[in-house]
Amino acid sequence: MSAGSRRPTGLNRAAMFWLTAGGLGLLRPAPGTWGSLPPAALVCAMLGLGAPTLATTLALVAMCLVSTWACIRWGDEGERGFNAKDASSIVIDEVAGGAVAAMPLAFVHGAGWIEAVVLSGLSFLLFRAFDIWKPGPIRLMQRWQGGLGVVADDLAAGSLAGVVIMLFTPQALSLAAIVAGAIHGTPAT
Repeated sequence: MSAGSRRPTGLNRAAMFWLTAGGLGLLRPAPGTWGSLPPAALVCAMLGLGAPTLATTLALVAMCLVSTWACIRWGDEGERGFNAKDASSIVIDEVAGGAVAAMPLAFVHGAGWIEAVVLSGLSFLLFRAFDIWKPGPIRLMQRWQGGLGVVADDLAAGSLAGVVIMLFTPQALSLAAIVAGAIHGTPAT
């Protein structure tokens, strides 16, 4: 990933809005981290409020699809405008990948706010770790041309993070119970 310019040239307002995820990509430091927050915040709110599995799933799928579409639609223009391959200010790909990482959490039932924060935080951290590390073929995907190359590696990193979340959800829920017990002053069961 390349830093690129924070002052793009030739981008219309719609492209700028979508590619920077409403301006999150213009925040410093770590614009990719800022861009990864919307899916984690969405799943945290939906889990904490006890939203039905279908509603949470549909919200995350919609977030992923719209973000992927926007990245493919305006990715070429964004790379030219920011003068860099996968410019750091283009963070709509992080929104898409983070939504994929959070999808397994839609199937967690009965989570309270503490569990929601722990699980969405885990989703966020795992996605950021895999997105930065880009193990194996994930790094090669970033070389693809245009918007598909911008978003493909993030979707793959999100998928990998989602698999890890599925494998370790019981342990994460145990950790959340310990945190809840510490906050409420009661021992975890």
